[in-house]
Amino acid sequence: MYAYGVRGAYNARMESLYRETDARAVRAGAAVLHGMSAEKLTTYRGGGVCERVYLPACVGCAAEFWRACTEEERGEVYILGGGSNTVMADGEVSRPVLLTSRLVGIERVDEDASGVYLRAECGAGVAALIAACRRYGCGGAEFLAGVPATVGGMVRMNAGAFGSKTADILFEAEVADPSTGEVRAMKREEIPFGYRRGTEGFVLVATFRFPFMSAEEGERKRRGYLALRRKHQPRAPSCGSVFKRSIAPAGALIEEAGLKGIREGGAEISRVHAGFIVNVGGGSARDFLRLAELARARVEELFGIRLENEFEHLSDDLPF
Repeated sequence: MYAYGVRGAYNARMESLYRETDARAVRAGAAVLHGMSAEKLTTYRGGGVCERVYLPACVGCAAEFWRACTEEERGEVYILGGGSNTVMADGEVSRPVLLTSRLVGIERVDEDASGVYLRAECGAGVAALIAACRRYGCGGAEFLAGVPATVGGMVRMNAGAFGSKTADILFEAEVADPSTGEVRAMKREEIPFGYRRGTEGFVLVATFRFPFMSAEEGERKRRGYLALRRKHQPRAPSCGSVFKRSIAPAGALIEEAGLKGIREGGAEISRVHAGFIVNVGGGSARDFLRLAELARARVEELFGIRLENEFEHLSDDLPF
């Protein structure tokens, strides 16, 4: 009876929140989508259904909608780009999601002796950014070839690989504050970059400074990095690296713990690279989280190292 009452009150509150948030979205020029599955929204392709997804038509629309949500303080909106590094809870997820998939513009804004400056909207993908470099005679993003990330996620997570990272190529970012919604331009030096750590808030636009590079050299580098990634990382759906690197690579520790190839339901600790949990068919968020916790517990038991999540868990944390 108590749980039913709590659930009923929660549902009533969410319906009120949805009505108000839907109205704000329409005023800001954002589409309102209902019942989008994790299979469509995340690269792991397992999990539940997101009840409300908001799809801004332009960066200005996204900033206006975000500001309205922060001013009202009515629930935390989750920003979702390409869907990597995110595992969506099973069942119905009530938390509102802002999807950046329409914010994909990339343009050349300047050039000086150091290279070419490209301005990219938050939803633009890595592949599109690399292709833009080819068009404008520059390069420097090839180390991320094959990563299903967007510009917003790159800056927020300081995405990196093969000894390079986003902080190396960023010039500045336009970021909406998570508390006030105010947008400010932040130079690369103002952002406290670290390992898998970039800026807080909603990254709307990023300007990158790329050195001059011929299309041929850029393509050679892209193909080289892509070949390395395909050789050492699984092809099956995943959310990317499950854990951050510790004093040793997380994948190496998990493999040493004897967990490579272990399955839970439709999820598996990858046989190609133990730092990944892959969806081998019908994998749920529950399957993923159980394997992640098994890996964390076993590594801590054997090596005394507590692994830290690199993925985010999109859930409601309901009080029942």
